[in-house]
Order: sequence, then structure tokens, then C-alpha cells
Amino acid sequence: CKNNLKQLGLALHNYHDINLVFMSRQNGPAHGNGDRWSGLIPMLPHIDQTPLFNTCQAAAADGMDIRPWGEWTFNGIQPTTLDLPAFLCPSDVYRKSEHGGQGGNSYSFCNGDNPNEGDDVGNSRGGFGRVSRTRIRDITDGTSNTIAMAEIKRPSGNRRLGDAVVNIAFDTDPTLCLAEYDRATDTFSGTTTSGDQKQGYRWFDGAALFTGVFTVLPPNSPTCLRQTQDDRDAMVSSSSAHTGGVQVVLFDGSVRFVSENIDTGDLTAPDPTGGGASPYGVWGALGTINGGEVPSDF
Repeated sequence: CKNNLKQLGLALHNYHDINLVFMSRQNGPAHGNGDRWSGLIPMLPHIDQTPLFNTCQAAAADGMDIRPWGEWTFNGIQPTTLDLPAFLCPSDVYRKSEHGGQGGNSYSFCNGDNPNEGDDVGNSRGGFGRVSRTRIRDITDGTSNTIAMAEIKRPSGNRRLGDAVVNIAFDTDPTLCLAEYDRATDTFSGTTTSGDQKQGYRWFDGAALFTGVFTVLPPNSPTCLRQTQDDRDAMVSSSSAHTGGVQVVLFDGSVRFVSENIDTGDLTAPDPTGGGASPYGVWGALGTINGGEVPSDF
């Protein structure tokens, strides 16, 4: 898993070297549902998956509805159904039948500390967002102090962390989401999403629920939706199958383990907007690219 994250960190920098900007978490062709392609797709050529990337590009050029879910086929290939080892933590065992046949992912792009703007254009306080265009020079907090990608855990069988609770007003008070989950019993008090509308169930989909993560609630916390749709604002928490925390890759390419007991500041504070320091302690500071913080202890 650590090696996977190192390779993804290298892929991010290779992409930046060529394009002078990091990929967006969500972007893509404008027709059909292709504008929901995840940032994992443009990463494909940098993890030895150029033929698959070319297939996706050819399908888009052919005018197909290249939606990021469903078993659409081009030249005999069903891209959305493929499981790629580079995107999967070996410790995170799951049942693919629960995904509706979609390929899964264990790693997501960090969007900072404002889930309320996670699916709005250009409003992320982190390095990635919908149609974001972050450059190395934009990361003024320092590449060694800022998370690029973090682990997420896919729910499977009776292991429920990774489910998403719907209709939670986390934007006014993140603890409302935290209260929905009992870590000791791995159970939720509220209604959770069904089918494949869960963390890590669609590596192809750029909506925040599937390939985004926010540094608000501490690692191994619940995920919540402000409404019920999977393409709306989501408080997506980092989680993993590893005991006591999660692994992250920073923008300098290094991989660190972050404890689930990391300082999260004032979790009753509403979502921050604009610039400035994160109210969510060291964890929040690690997610922002230009908050003016230098988190030294994590």
C-alpha cells in the first residue's frame, strides 16, 4: 500500500512535468456524463496503463456517452469495470459484486477542508477539486506539508466504514456527521447510501464521494452527504484497513502514516471559505495548499 502511494505520487509529478499543472479531481469530455471523469484517468499513462487511457480517449472522441459508471464497451473493453492493482490497497479486501461490477479504488485526491464546496468549480481549498488547475507554485504552505492523496476504505460485507450517511448538515457543524457513526461497533445511526454509491466503488467517477477526501473529521471517521445525490456536497473522510490511522502521499512525493488521533482543532466550526488557516487543527492544515499554516507535528 505504501509503495502504491509512492507510485501515485511519482505519477502526479510526471503529469505535472508534462502539463505544468496537476490534473483535476473531476473533469473530462463535455458530452454525456464524461465531465465526471476522475483524475485517476489522466494518471493512467503514468502507471503503465497507456492502452487503457487511449481507449477512454478514443471512446470520447467517438462521441460515446462515456459516463463514469455502467458497463459501457469500446473496442471490446469495459474500462469502468477494471480493477487496477495500482489503485487498490492489498489490505482492503472487498466483494466486487457489491460495486455493481464497477472497478474500485483505495486512494483519493485531497480537496482540503471545505466539503461544502467539494463539487463546485474552482472552490477547493486543497490541491484538487472539480475542474481545478493547481500548480506546484500554488502550494505556498509547502509540498512537504500538504496532502495530495489519502487512503479511503471501501465497505464490504459487514464492514461498514466507507458507507455514506445522507441528509446531514455537516457544513454548519461537522460533528453532526461524526455523531452518525459508532466506531466500536462499526455501525451507523442514520440512513446510508445503497448500491454502488459508496466510497471507493467507482475509480472512474470524479464526484467527491468516489475519488475525493477532505481533512476535517479525523482518519477512520464516517462519510456524509448533505443531500442524497452522489454528485452533491460530501464530507468524505479518509479511512483505511490499517490499524490506528491512514497513509497519505504528500505533494513532495513522500508517504506518511497519519494517526486517527491527530489534532483536528474545532470540529464545531462551520466550513471555512476563502483563504486563511484551517479551523480543523493539524489535520485541516495538512489539507490546505495556502492556509498559511506549517503543521510540524503529525
